[in-house]
Amino acid sequence: MGAATPCEDFTVEALLGHLFGSIASIGNALGVTVPDRPDATPETRIADAAQSTLEAFRVRGTEGTLDMGFAELPATMVANILNLELLVHAWDFARATGQELTVSPVLSDYVLGLARNTISPQMRGKSFAEETLADESAASMERLIAFTGRQVAGL
Repeated sequence: MGAATPCEDFTVEALLGHLFGSIASIGNALGVTVPDRPDATPETRIADAAQSTLEAFRVRGTEGTLDMGFAELPATMVANILNLELLVHAWDFARATGQELTVSPVLSDYVLGLARNTISPQMRGKSFAEETLADESAASMERLIAFTGRQVAGL
């Protein structure tokens, strides 16, 4: 839990708290109380939180806006953010714990498209680091990781 992650200033434990908090915040905006079981395995804790949030999104849909507490955001943007959080942080956890994350190129292409439509230049330096370089021939997961400001060398 104390291992460093590709997210600057986040250990695995801190990143777990951040990811849970993001999912719970979105769930709360959707009107659900997201269960928190800090005694569960990290995978179970995140899966349970994500399930209730995704089910709430399925019922509500992506029309209109959501009050996120800090701003009123289009529901489609909030859904994009949730997808980004889940996939990119899955990569972060895999890197931090020495595991390999295998993702369908269809999924990583889709989330890369969401990232390009969601991460504005104003978000760089705050929520996201500056985009890093990836080879033109890099797989879509590598391009997604580079777009979010992480180093892809050694993938």
